[in-house]
Amino acid sequence: MAALFDLHCDTLTRNLYSPYEKETETLDNPAFHLSLGKMPAGTKWVQCFAVFVPDEQRGEDAVKFFDRAAASFHQQAEWHKNRLADCRSFAEMEKAIESGKFAGLLTIEGGTALAGQVERVQAVYDAGVRMMTLTWNGSNELASGHDTENGFSAFGREAVAEMERLGVIVDVSHLNDRGFEDLLGFVKKPFAASHSNARAVCGHRRNLPDAFIREMVRREGLIGLTYARPFLSDDGRGSLDDFYRHVCHFLELGAEKCIALGSDYDGAGVHPELDSVEKSLKIGEYLTEHGISREIAEGICFGNAWRFFEKWMG
Repeated sequence: MAALFDLHCDTLTRNLYSPYEKETETLDNPAFHLSLGKMPAGTKWVQCFAVFVPDEQRGEDAVKFFDRAAASFHQQAEWHKNRLADCRSFAEMEKAIESGKFAGLLTIEGGTALAGQVERVQAVYDAGVRMMTLTWNGSNELASGHDTENGFSAFGREAVAEMERLGVIVDVSHLNDRGFEDLLGFVKKPFAASHSNARAVCGHRRNLPDAFIREMVRREGLIGLTYARPFLSDDGRGSLDDFYRHVCHFLELGAEKCIALGSDYDGAGVHPELDSVEKSLKIGEYLTEHGISREIAEGICFGNAWRFFEKWMG
């Protein structure tokens, strides 16, 4: 059976960015990178659907944006319940896969969804969120993304502790280098980078330097390799060959149990080789054809993320 576990897509909120009031069907729109109807029936598929809260959304506006997108996810999951299960626990993920359904997980990209209130961690958990990217490109109440230089705030430290208590996986994609270094000083559990590549292979500052990758390996973290062209190659091509180069580099750093997939579908430009969700199923075969063992390829495409969420998802 083909298997895929994707840690990040922006499909859910693609039509909510502007104007923010507009709600439309997104999970099965054939015009998008990711559409439920594109994935072959019988595929063992877990998909994380991010609520991307833009940096400019703050306070009550950010809360309303999140609430609207989360409600849309749950409504659409109900509409597509014959194919998609709205999962809030690992047991529900297992049940979905065993029954032949796709498993959907709600996540957040952008800690502005907390509106600077630690109580909001419980609120988003209750809404089904099981992973949160702490920042986007700019700064927020928790920390700063790669466009800014600030480290963690006191609130950010408090929010991370509450996320760990509840089982909301901490996601460091977009977090700047200073913030990553700050996090290492107080985080208690393994954390993820849902859609990040290797800076040594592609120099974009959104990618992870080797020292950070080694630290995540040491802490048994999880890194989803993104298909976004600017993060795959310096020339912006972003082909499967470029993806393979990143895999090889991660393997050189001992990350074979830590790497997964984090497509960034419907949130970034993607090479035609990977620009539709069913094309992700090519990755495992491509890797084995290029000398990666089947065990490692299957871990990248599904197993590593499955085991991580089994252990750390609340």
